[in-house]
Amino acid sequence: MAESDCFESVEESSSVGRGYESDFSTRENTSTEESFTQAQTPVKYNLPVSVSLRQQLNIKKSDYENGTDIHHIPLSYKPDYITEIDSNTVAVSCRDNNTILIINISTRSVTSTIKTSGSCWGISYNDNNLYVVIGGSIIHVMDLTGKVIRTIPIPSYGIHDITVDRDRLVCIDNTSIYCCSLDGKLMWEFENDKFQDLTCVTTDNEGNVYVTYERRPTL
Repeated sequence: MAESDCFESVEESSSVGRGYESDFSTRENTSTEESFTQAQTPVKYNLPVSVSLRQQLNIKKSDYENGTDIHHIPLSYKPDYITEIDSNTVAVSCRDNNTILIINISTRSVTSTIKTSGSCWGISYNDNNLYVVIGGSIIHVMDLTGKVIRTIPIPSYGIHDITVDRDRLVCIDNTSIYCCSLDGKLMWEFENDKFQDLTCVTTDNEGNVYVTYERRPTL
């Protein structure tokens, strides 16, 4: 689901990493639901790729004549979050191993490995750079070789997923959705007591934000 990405415009075949336990109250710059809707950002792609709690990447291709063809790419580490780089390439974060895998889904091979300075959670690709949540406490902006270009402060400790598009990013912790500028300035925050244990965030081409949460199999 969005250039973000935990599903980053992809299907999610299982529950992914959870954020840290936190208790956040509504803040002064919390906006209305109307501004929440207006500030949403779109995603560009929709690859039939997912990660699972097993050490593999799943590729599902559907053909109206031949049905669905599913391929599995074995991985050295357990994947957690995924983002699309281009129509043939995805990046997958492996939280427990401080590792990002760059994977060619056409050749079904890992083309490069990036080691991060801490546990890597949500990951998103935008404008030739990867945006990676490190340790739930900061966002690293890096190129595809792993060189950290700059860092972005996060609006809340315990951020675990992120999606980036153009000049803004949307991220989540267990209880809230945040929209920030690319320098980390909080633009708006959305919180609803009905939605707890948020897991993944993404956007679509219509400007809608989609969030999954662990308590129910709903979007």
